Amino acid sequence: MGIFYLLRTHHTIREIAVLVGLNKSTVQNIKARIDDYGSPLPHRQIGRPLKINERTKRHLKRIIREDPFASFKEINVFVSIETLRSYVDRLDFKSYRAAHKPRLTARHRKSRLHWAKEHLNWTEDQWRSVVWSDESRFCVEGSKRGKRVLRKEEERYDERNIIFAVKWDGGGAMVWEYFWGGDFVPLEIIDTSSVDQETYINIYANKFHPWFTNVTAHQKRDFIFQEDGASCHTGGYARWWKETHQIRGFEYWPAQSPDLNPIEHVWNALERRIERERSSIKNLEQLKVAL
Repeated sequence: MGIFYLLRTHHTIREIAVLVGLNKSTVQNIKARIDDYGSPLPHRQIGRPLKINERTKRHLKRIIREDPFASFKEINVFVSIETLRSYVDRLDFKSYRAAHKPRLTARHRKSRLHWAKEHLNWTEDQWRSVVWSDESRFCVEGSKRGKRVLRKEEERYDERNIIFAVKWDGGGAMVWEYFWGGDFVPLEIIDTSSVDQETYINIYANKFHPWFTNVTAHQKRDFIFQEDGASCHTGGYARWWKETHQIRGFEYWPAQSPDLNPIEHVWNALERRIERERSSIKNLEQLKVAL
């Protein structure tokens, strides 16, 4: 603990209080515990535990609200982890896996709501005729998908408890996947650090189009191909190629809306698989094999 070290290096109570951001009486109490028991942690008492007072509740709640992603070790100041967990539980906070969502503006929200209302009354069979697709990136060193947050049960999607999605920052393995309500295809690993229109359409023509032609004829369905608004999907060459080959998509797809695509469940399942094998993944090739 920092206070223990500062006391050992002969700092005054006032100096320590300023350095660690506590009041002098708190530092004095910690010093007294060190003097009496040789430890800054509260002395374990036999019998009924002390009740948490209102002042402590307010202080702890404020700490959690300021940084809900802090671990118990990070927010602990002068009580044991066991005691801290008990206090947090009494405040109705629990540790959950954090939700991952894109950062949305008012314009994004309006567009997403409009799209949802337009498709509100679609039948199950109509949804089965959508071919869902997307790219994703998986990293050798892991991701933030497993990060935990202290929150109340009903606060999953409060902004302060969300990890906002960011654009790819390079590294790792990029993959492409697509599926519809009756079938899915093996994952396509893209051997490039970025995808432009030419790369996308080459994969599209060699992998997707033969499958799409076959499944359309076999199922006797008019499929809708879903893709987001990435420039490699919507550029002039990409649009021309898809129109030429009679591949129809949605009229539009709302920006910042990967969570509207059920393929997100595929990425989550893959991430869980990777995390189970994380200790054996040391390089990019091992990551690709795991995928």
